[in-house]
Amino acid sequence: MSHHTWYDLADHFCAREKSLIDGGKNKYFERLAARRYNYANKNATGTVRLVFLNSVAKNKINKTLSRDGRFVWCKNLKYEGKGDDGYRKISFTIGGGGKQFFVCESNVLAIPHNTYINNNSYFRNYNKVFGSFASVFDYRDAIKVMKRNSSQRWDDLESYESFLQQESPFKTGTLVCARKGLFFPRLSKFQEKIEELVDRYCVENYCTQHNHKLKAYLSGRDYITRDKKLQGLFDSFIKWCEHTPEAMHPVGVVVGRARNVSPYSGKELYRVSFADTIYEEVHPIQMEVLNEV
Repeated sequence: MSHHTWYDLADHFCAREKSLIDGGKNKYFERLAARRYNYANKNATGTVRLVFLNSVAKNKINKTLSRDGRFVWCKNLKYEGKGDDGYRKISFTIGGGGKQFFVCESNVLAIPHNTYINNNSYFRNYNKVFGSFASVFDYRDAIKVMKRNSSQRWDDLESYESFLQQESPFKTGTLVCARKGLFFPRLSKFQEKIEELVDRYCVENYCTQHNHKLKAYLSGRDYITRDKKLQGLFDSFIKWCEHTPEAMHPVGVVVGRARNVSPYSGKELYRVSFADTIYEEVHPIQMEVLNEV
């Protein structure tokens, strides 16, 4: 787990197909950030729609779950407790198969039956990409299935739901960092920070004559330069950022649950303070825990 620079987080955001740092295809691109999900045309009892990040395939057993952003109908959902890393884990089966999959909450998103999500390139807003997805641990239909499959007796659904929330690693006061590829800094703050960093870099490296050219390239998304001098300047700036404390995105503190979010939406969103900036609706999948409360 590591901290990342402001530019690294923005350049590698999962909704961007190209990366200037990677020199072409963005290694962190997620098709789910550019897809449309319609309302479910079926509502089979005991099944939930789950979408898995590319990172789920790091475990070869789960390789078939990564389906280029397409959702998977999952059943026999069960809560398997917290792993050594502090994150909650679930197990489930698919279709008529008996194979049981085990997945960490940091690799999965839920789509309620009555939810429509449009993340195509014409409508998506980087700060809204994950706001429409639900969490397995706040989505009522998923919670019902997990309660039914629990080895422990529960008086009612509310008590089991409360238990799952208590198990969350994202409690108020938890120290977190932005997750590379899944978190995009607030645009106004990002632009302000890049302006400041480029100005400082150019002064320290005696290249103020290239200030405007570097800023223009950093803000562009449509091309990878073939200008060797500009590429060299860009590479030098990126390396400089990696060793400059002011270029690192600050760590954050979970302030609490997001406001004005319906308890029936299935959304698990948080208010998080990164230095002097409060983000109102951060999905847990966009954060990494540094110090659990």
